[in-house]
Amino acid sequence: MAASQRRLSHSEPSAQASYDLWLEPLPVEVARLMLAGKLRAARLGAESVGPKQPPWHPEYPLLDSIDAIAMLFASHRAMLGAVNESPIWWIHQIIVNGVVVGDIGFHGPPGPERAVEIGYSVVPAWRGRGVASQACALILQQAWQDGADTVIAETDADNVASQAVLLRNGFQRCPDGAFMIDRPEAR
Repeated sequence: MAASQRRLSHSEPSAQASYDLWLEPLPVEVARLMLAGKLRAARLGAESVGPKQPPWHPEYPLLDSIDAIAMLFASHRAMLGAVNESPIWWIHQIIVNGVVVGDIGFHGPPGPERAVEIGYSVVPAWRGRGVASQACALILQQAWQDGADTVIAETDADNVASQAVLLRNGFQRCPDGAFMIDRPEAR
């Protein structure tokens, strides 16, 4: 299945969640428009983004999202050449109840040790509700399915909430302050 056709979803919401959450790859053409500054938050309706694109929360995209997309394009160009459709190791929209409230994804394809780095952001209105934790669990499932052996994440030293997301998903804090988790079969 092409990455652009994937939909990653929990089969049942967590005990604290009272919403439907899933991930869908950010279409490459939408990512390019975001980088060009041609798409801004929800003042644009879903039709402005594309017929298959869910509407965005008014606080989306965050500046971190734009930075991550720029980094991801650069990484893919350096390792794989042109990016014409959503590759496997890509950024995904976090969709809650049909509205994009953030994103999560890979910083690029895995290196020789089959290690990938992830990053995520959720709009302030949806923080503290388990959204990032559920999205992290889903992106880990995809990483293992697609052949990663290790997933790495970094947070700012004072970002306790993000660190909690990683710890809830089984990451271990490394001496350098980064967080890491190995494929379950490799543990």
